[in-house]
Amino acid sequence: MTRNQSRNRLTIEKLAVDCLDVRELQHIGIFGDRWVTLRPLLRWPAVVQMRATRYLIQLELINQVVPQQIRVSWTRCQYGGARPWLHCTCGLRVAKLFKGLGGYYCRQCFDNPRYACQSKSTQGRLHFEACKLRLRLGGEASLTAPFPERPRGMHRNTYARLRHRAEQLEARISRRVSARATDYPSLVYYLPPVISKSVIFK
Repeated sequence: MTRNQSRNRLTIEKLAVDCLDVRELQHIGIFGDRWVTLRPLLRWPAVVQMRATRYLIQLELINQVVPQQIRVSWTRCQYGGARPWLHCTCGLRVAKLFKGLGGYYCRQCFDNPRYACQSKSTQGRLHFEACKLRLRLGGEASLTAPFPERPRGMHRNTYARLRHRAEQLEARISRRVSARATDYPSLVYYLPPVISKSVIFK
């Protein structure tokens, strides 16, 4: 496989730019006993309108006449509460559905694409992991930038553990790879979701 083919290869990170994450949907609070309608949705450009209840999501998509029906199921958590799951049209129960093929479907329906790091060299994977840790700490995903300070609200022990891990990784990376451009398109997947303020509940 050539370098250009490797860059253009479909990855989980590329698919996840426009995905339905059940944890994000639960955070919004759409899984209730009554129907909730959301519009417009800048977070999901292909969605014209989303209607949801505790056990079902209906998606009206651009250029689609028939809404897509997504079943929602729940499992009990060990320490109380319940966790929602999305069901793909293939029957698989998942946490995320990805945009493509005229709707939202699971990873298996896209022929199980790989993660971006799986197509990188050993040094490239170390660089990618180190950049992910810097992002998690609220810093810039570049090894040439100053190491981020402890984020507000993060425990000191957690910060010390993550910093130690990052320093171990960066010590194994060559200078040439450290100066390499950051793979931001893939790293966007690892940022916490940002809910658009234009979402309207009706």
